[in-house]
Amino acid sequence: MRRLWLFLCLMLLAGASHAADTRFSLVRTAQTHSSGEFAWRDGGWVEAVPVDHLAVLIEHQGVRLLFGTGLGRQVDAQLDSVLPWREKHYGAVSPARDQLDRDGIAVDRVLLACARWEHASGLADFAELPVLASAESIAYAAHATPPAVVPAQFAHGVRWRPLAFQRRAYLGFDESLDLFGDERLVLVKRPGHGALGLFLTLDDGRRYFFAGDPEDDRSSQKPLPAQILRVDASAAPSRLGFYPHWIE
Repeated sequence: MRRLWLFLCLMLLAGASHAADTRFSLVRTAQTHSSGEFAWRDGGWVEAVPVDHLAVLIEHQGVRLLFGTGLGRQVDAQLDSVLPWREKHYGAVSPARDQLDRDGIAVDRVLLACARWEHASGLADFAELPVLASAESIAYAAHATPPAVVPAQFAHGVRWRPLAFQRRAYLGFDESLDLFGDERLVLVKRPGHGALGLFLTLDDGRRYFFAGDPEDDRSSQKPLPAQILRVDASAAPSRLGFYPHWIE
């Protein structure tokens, strides 16, 4: 019996030693299909692709972060407060808070990827949490006008925590912030209104770039190194899988 107990303890310790220190999951809150709409890009009209409204759940050093919030519980009312006549192209909404609560997963803080309506809709669902954002993004949330920003999404009183970026270049970006001081989660400030990009490096060295607002700087930003996978609302998520699937 003593040998069996010792064996079980060793197995548990071995499992703990191989547990991933960093992992993430793409939380899809809704999908927009706007096949009838076209956008002007690169000198011509292109048909819009389906867009996933994502939040990214990240675990690192025992801390859980939510990068962006996707569409939240109140998204219909939020949009109706500024654009009641506009047709809603997104499908059924499964808020990140509902998905995480169902599985008993608590989040410690929110990283606001972008203050625009499709990224900030779920903030009210996490009203008790601090929200980390760039100073520019906080100002944009306060002063930009609809439909880019929807004031109702911030009316609950956001617990803002401004991020202190450094003039330290990182993979083509002029300013960066190493969140944990170990180069595993590095935030970069993107041009324009202070949207954030996030470089996340897993235990095995694989690196991902999460684009907080993919349409802002595709033309001006230097290409990412080939070994880094870019993840945004219209690229890569389907092959990575969605919550509750973890990538580690």
